[in-house]
Amino acid sequence: MTTFNNLNMPSCCTPVTVFSGTLGAGNTAVLSHEPSVLTQIYDAQITTSVLKRSVADPDIGTYITYLQQKYMGFELRRQICVPNVVEVLNVLLPQHASSIHFIEDVTEIVDMFSCLFGLKKIGLRLSVLNKAMCPLFHTDKVPCRLITTYAGKGTEWLDLTTNNYPLQAACSPEPSIIRSLDEGDIALFKGARWEGNEGRGVIHRSPKLAANEARLLLTLDFV
Repeated sequence: MTTFNNLNMPSCCTPVTVFSGTLGAGNTAVLSHEPSVLTQIYDAQITTSVLKRSVADPDIGTYITYLQQKYMGFELRRQICVPNVVEVLNVLLPQHASSIHFIEDVTEIVDMFSCLFGLKKIGLRLSVLNKAMCPLFHTDKVPCRLITTYAGKGTEWLDLTTNNYPLQAACSPEPSIIRSLDEGDIALFKGARWEGNEGRGVIHRSPKLAANEARLLLTLDFV
Protein backbone atom coordinates (compact mmCIF):
# COMPACT_ATOMS: atom_id res chain seq x y z
CA MET A 1 0.00 0.00 0.00
CA THR A 2 1.28 3.44 -0.91
CA THR A 3 1.51 5.92 1.93
CA PHE A 4 1.33 9.65 1.47
CA ASN A 5 2.95 10.85 4.68
CA ASN A 6 5.92 12.31 2.77
CA LEU A 7 4.08 14.73 0.50
CA ASN A 8 6.26 17.53 1.91
CA MET A 9 3.19 19.47 3.03
CA PRO A 10 3.42 21.41 6.30
CA SER A 11 -0.27 20.84 7.08
CA CYS A 12 -3.38 19.43 5.49
CA CYS A 13 -4.71 22.92 4.87
CA THR A 14 -1.56 24.51 3.45
CA PRO A 15 -0.62 23.10 0.06
CA VAL A 16 2.88 23.93 -1.13
CA THR A 17 4.66 23.81 -4.45
CA VAL A 18 7.46 21.26 -4.69
CA PHE A 19 9.62 21.44 -7.80
CA SER A 20 12.85 19.65 -8.46
CA GLY A 21 14.86 19.37 -11.62
CA THR A 22 14.49 21.35 -14.81
CA LEU A 23 11.67 21.01 -17.29
CA GLY A 24 12.29 21.32 -21.00
CA ALA A 25 10.66 24.25 -22.72
CA GLY A 26 6.91 23.77 -22.84
CA ASN A 27 6.74 20.42 -21.00
CA THR A 28 3.55 20.09 -18.98
CA ALA A 29 3.71 16.64 -17.33
CA VAL A 30 5.73 15.13 -14.48
CA LEU A 31 5.90 11.46 -13.47
CA SER A 32 7.61 9.91 -10.47
CA HIS A 33 7.48 7.06 -7.97
CA GLU A 34 7.71 9.64 -5.16
CA PRO A 35 4.34 10.84 -3.77
CA SER A 36 5.65 14.42 -3.62
CA VAL A 37 5.33 14.55 -7.42
CA LEU A 38 1.63 15.25 -6.94
CA THR A 39 2.35 18.61 -5.29
CA GLN A 40 3.94 19.78 -8.54
CA ILE A 41 0.43 20.24 -9.92
CA TYR A 42 0.67 23.70 -8.31
CA ASP A 43 3.42 24.70 -10.73
CA ALA A 44 1.89 26.99 -13.36
CA GLN A 45 3.60 25.09 -16.17
CA ILE A 46 2.43 21.65 -15.03
CA THR A 47 -0.96 20.27 -16.06
CA THR A 48 -0.38 16.57 -15.33
CA SER A 49 1.21 14.98 -12.25
CA VAL A 50 1.47 11.20 -12.13
CA LEU A 51 2.45 9.06 -9.15
CA LYS A 52 3.69 5.75 -10.55
CA ARG A 53 2.61 2.85 -8.38
CA SER A 54 1.23 -0.67 -8.54
CA VAL A 55 -1.42 -2.23 -6.35
CA ALA A 56 0.56 -5.12 -4.91
CA ASP A 57 -1.53 -5.97 -1.83
CA PRO A 58 -3.11 -9.39 -2.56
CA ASP A 59 -6.15 -8.60 -0.37
CA ILE A 60 -6.87 -5.51 -2.45
CA GLY A 61 -6.41 -7.62 -5.57
CA THR A 62 -8.90 -10.17 -4.27
CA TYR A 63 -11.56 -7.52 -3.79
CA ILE A 64 -10.87 -5.97 -7.21
CA THR A 65 -11.34 -9.39 -8.85
CA TYR A 66 -14.55 -9.90 -6.88
CA LEU A 67 -15.98 -6.61 -8.16
CA GLN A 68 -15.00 -7.36 -11.74
CA GLN A 69 -16.50 -10.86 -11.67
CA LYS A 70 -19.67 -10.20 -9.69
CA TYR A 71 -20.50 -6.50 -10.11
CA MET A 72 -19.89 -5.55 -13.73
CA GLY A 73 -21.58 -2.20 -14.35
CA PHE A 74 -21.47 -1.20 -10.68
CA GLU A 75 -21.09 2.53 -10.12
CA LEU A 76 -20.89 4.52 -6.91
CA ARG A 77 -21.23 8.31 -7.13
CA ARG A 78 -21.30 10.31 -3.93
CA GLN A 79 -20.30 13.63 -2.47
CA ILE A 80 -18.65 12.60 0.79
CA CYS A 81 -17.31 14.56 3.76
CA VAL A 82 -13.70 13.44 4.08
CA PRO A 83 -13.94 12.18 7.71
CA ASN A 84 -16.86 9.94 6.70
CA VAL A 85 -15.25 8.12 3.77
CA VAL A 86 -14.63 4.80 5.56
CA GLU A 87 -18.14 4.72 7.01
CA VAL A 88 -19.80 5.53 3.68
CA LEU A 89 -17.77 3.01 1.69
CA ASN A 90 -18.40 0.29 4.27
CA VAL A 91 -22.13 0.78 3.74
CA LEU A 92 -22.27 1.34 -0.03
CA LEU A 93 -19.64 -1.02 -1.44
CA PRO A 94 -20.41 -4.72 -1.99
CA GLN A 95 -19.49 -6.68 1.10
CA HIS A 96 -16.53 -9.07 1.05
CA ALA A 97 -13.92 -10.33 3.49
CA SER A 98 -11.25 -8.27 1.67
CA SER A 99 -13.26 -5.07 1.20
CA ILE A 100 -11.69 -3.34 4.23
CA HIS A 101 -8.26 -3.47 2.57
CA PHE A 102 -9.60 -1.85 -0.58
CA ILE A 103 -11.44 0.79 1.47
CA GLU A 104 -8.23 1.60 3.36
CA ASP A 105 -6.41 2.22 0.09
CA VAL A 106 -9.18 4.43 -1.30
CA THR A 107 -9.27 6.33 1.99
CA GLU A 108 -5.54 7.05 1.79
CA ILE A 109 -5.99 8.45 -1.72
CA VAL A 110 -8.93 10.58 -0.57
CA ASP A 111 -6.88 11.88 2.38
CA MET A 112 -4.03 12.79 0.06
CA PHE A 113 -6.33 14.57 -2.40
CA SER A 114 -8.20 16.48 0.30
CA CYS A 115 -4.99 17.50 2.08
CA LEU A 116 -3.35 18.62 -1.13
CA PHE A 117 -6.20 20.98 -1.97
CA GLY A 118 -7.63 21.77 1.47
CA LEU A 119 -10.97 20.06 0.82
CA LYS A 120 -13.52 19.05 3.45
CA LYS A 121 -15.77 17.25 0.96
CA ILE A 122 -14.97 15.39 -2.25
CA GLY A 123 -16.89 13.96 -5.17
CA LEU A 124 -16.12 10.24 -5.45
CA ARG A 125 -16.92 7.97 -8.37
CA LEU A 126 -16.04 4.27 -8.46
CA SER A 127 -17.02 2.35 -11.59
CA VAL A 128 -16.66 -1.21 -12.87
CA LEU A 129 -16.59 -0.75 -16.65
CA ASN A 130 -16.67 -3.04 -19.67
CA LYS A 131 -16.72 -0.26 -22.28
CA ALA A 132 -15.17 3.16 -22.76
CA MET A 133 -17.01 5.66 -20.59
CA CYS A 134 -15.70 8.74 -22.48
CA PRO A 135 -14.26 7.45 -25.78
CA LEU A 136 -13.55 10.86 -27.35
CA PHE A 137 -10.69 13.17 -26.36
CA HIS A 138 -12.03 15.92 -24.13
CA THR A 139 -11.22 18.17 -21.20
CA ASP A 140 -13.02 18.26 -17.85
CA LYS A 141 -14.82 21.37 -16.66
CA VAL A 142 -13.34 21.09 -13.18
CA PRO A 143 -10.34 22.66 -11.43
CA CYS A 144 -8.53 19.33 -11.08
CA ARG A 145 -9.47 15.65 -11.17
CA LEU A 146 -7.71 12.65 -9.64
CA ILE A 147 -7.85 9.50 -11.77
CA THR A 148 -6.63 6.03 -10.91
CA THR A 149 -7.40 2.70 -12.58
CA TYR A 150 -7.26 -0.12 -10.05
CA ALA A 151 -7.58 -2.75 -12.75
CA GLY A 152 -7.51 -2.73 -16.54
CA LYS A 153 -6.30 -0.23 -19.09
CA GLY A 154 -5.46 3.25 -17.87
CA THR A 155 -6.79 6.58 -19.10
CA GLU A 156 -5.19 7.94 -22.28
CA TRP A 157 -4.00 11.55 -22.41
CA LEU A 158 -2.20 13.84 -24.82
CA ASP A 159 1.38 14.78 -23.98
CA LEU A 160 1.19 18.36 -25.19
CA THR A 161 3.43 21.36 -24.80
CA THR A 162 2.33 24.89 -24.13
CA ASN A 163 3.32 25.72 -27.71
CA ASN A 164 1.29 23.12 -29.59
CA TYR A 165 -1.77 22.97 -27.32
CA PRO A 166 -4.20 25.02 -29.46
CA LEU A 167 -3.32 23.14 -32.64
CA GLN A 168 -3.48 19.69 -31.10
CA ALA A 169 -6.69 20.45 -29.23
CA ALA A 170 -8.42 21.29 -32.53
CA CYS A 171 -7.00 18.47 -34.69
CA SER A 172 -6.80 14.70 -34.51
CA PRO A 173 -3.77 13.98 -32.33
CA GLU A 174 -0.68 12.27 -33.64
CA PRO A 175 -0.26 8.77 -32.14
CA SER A 176 3.19 9.80 -30.92
CA ILE A 177 1.72 12.17 -28.31
CA ILE A 178 -0.90 9.78 -26.92
CA ARG A 179 0.15 8.53 -23.50
CA SER A 180 -1.52 5.95 -21.25
CA LEU A 181 -1.61 5.75 -17.50
CA ASP A 182 -0.64 2.36 -16.15
CA GLU A 183 -2.76 0.22 -13.87
CA GLY A 184 -2.38 1.62 -10.34
CA ASP A 185 -1.02 5.05 -11.35
CA ILE A 186 -2.50 8.02 -9.50
CA ALA A 187 -2.83 11.03 -11.77
CA LEU A 188 -3.87 14.62 -11.26
CA PHE A 189 -5.23 16.30 -14.41
CA LYS A 190 -5.78 20.02 -14.38
CA GLY A 191 -9.18 20.88 -15.78
CA ALA A 192 -10.52 23.84 -17.71
CA ARG A 193 -11.51 25.62 -14.48
CA TRP A 194 -8.11 25.66 -12.77
CA GLU A 195 -7.33 29.31 -12.03
CA GLY A 196 -4.72 30.47 -14.53
CA ASN A 197 -5.32 27.41 -16.75
CA GLU A 198 -8.79 28.30 -17.98
CA GLY A 199 -9.77 26.51 -21.17
CA ARG A 200 -6.54 24.47 -21.26
CA GLY A 201 -7.40 21.34 -19.31
CA VAL A 202 -5.63 18.05 -19.93
CA ILE A 203 -7.03 16.38 -23.05
CA HIS A 204 -7.85 12.74 -22.31
CA ARG A 205 -10.19 9.84 -23.06
CA SER A 206 -11.19 6.40 -21.84
CA PRO A 207 -9.32 3.50 -23.46
CA LYS A 208 -11.04 1.13 -25.85
CA LEU A 209 -11.83 -2.23 -24.25
CA ALA A 210 -12.15 -5.62 -25.86
CA ALA A 211 -15.25 -7.74 -25.27
CA ASN A 212 -13.66 -9.60 -22.35
CA GLU A 213 -11.92 -6.64 -20.71
CA ALA A 214 -12.95 -4.70 -17.62
CA ARG A 215 -11.73 -1.63 -15.73
CA LEU A 216 -12.10 -0.55 -12.13
CA LEU A 217 -11.85 3.22 -12.16
CA LEU A 218 -11.74 5.70 -9.27
CA THR A 219 -12.02 9.46 -9.77
CA LEU A 220 -12.07 12.24 -7.20
CA ASP A 221 -13.31 15.79 -7.76
CA PHE A 222 -13.65 19.10 -6.01
CA VAL A 223 -17.09 19.81 -4.50
